[in-house]
Amino acid sequence: MALMSNEGEPVTRWWVSQGLEIVKSERDIFTKAKMRAARLKFIAGANRLNTIKGWMASAQLIDNQRTSREYELTDFGYAILTNDPKLAKSSTWWAFHLSLCFSKISEPYPSFFLSLESITKDWIDWNKLFTKIQTDLVDETGKQYKDSTIESLSSSVRKMLINGNPLAELALIESKKSPDDKRLSIRLGSPILSDEIIIHALAMAKFSHFKSRDSIDFSKLIQETGLPHFLCCPKDQLRQHLQRMSQMHKWQSYFSFDHAVDLNSISFKENCDPNKTILLLLQKGQDTWL
Repeated sequence: MALMSNEGEPVTRWWVSQGLEIVKSERDIFTKAKMRAARLKFIAGANRLNTIKGWMASAQLIDNQRTSREYELTDFGYAILTNDPKLAKSSTWWAFHLSLCFSKISEPYPSFFLSLESITKDWIDWNKLFTKIQTDLVDETGKQYKDSTIESLSSSVRKMLINGNPLAELALIESKKSPDDKRLSIRLGSPILSDEIIIHALAMAKFSHFKSRDSIDFSKLIQETGLPHFLCCPKDQLRQHLQRMSQMHKWQSYFSFDHAVDLNSISFKENCDPNKTILLLLQKGQDTWL
């Protein structure tokens, strides 16, 4: 998993909306030759252009797989541009969040959530959280990253989740400051989870971790994907959601929840595909704003 590159700052709804529209027609908008034009179109300086590009790439809205100099919209990027070009829906930001959680170039975003307690949702001191993230992350050679790098990026994730930024309105985390020493503490929040959010998260987990599998033990699904952390939902509660959904005709073409004496397993069906579930989430997902 590679680090995101965002200059340690959050991105706004308007910047992402502009980015989708601009990259659609100008793949070279983030090149040095287009710097002046890009600054005018995004109303942003050079560093913030890197912030915009970094968040959009980490969230898998754009990529530069064809050529390193040019970016183009991914299928996910096109799905949002087509269904919610102003990024006004909560379902769009749930898709954005889950895409970051399962991206290969978005650290420390997933580690931020994986480092928080998902069952009891205990408060953790910000410095302890940062230390845990920093300790767990290593580069491709196995070496730890610089403290300053992880601290800057972790702070950018926290900023995206608080103070009126779009992800803050999903209630993914809670934060507080001690009245005595003003020390910051964080814990997982209690967001509203629609069935469309859960089915898209399940499809993303399958695509990222079990692409060739037709079924998986529930315990292995939890251990290897981090779903309870990403959904801010205790594993027993997630099990109940999946059991309930598996009994509904609406979801029987997506998955089944199979019971045994000492084992529960998920069988994936044809429609458990992120390219299908993303459209379901964007078009049918209920409003879950805080």
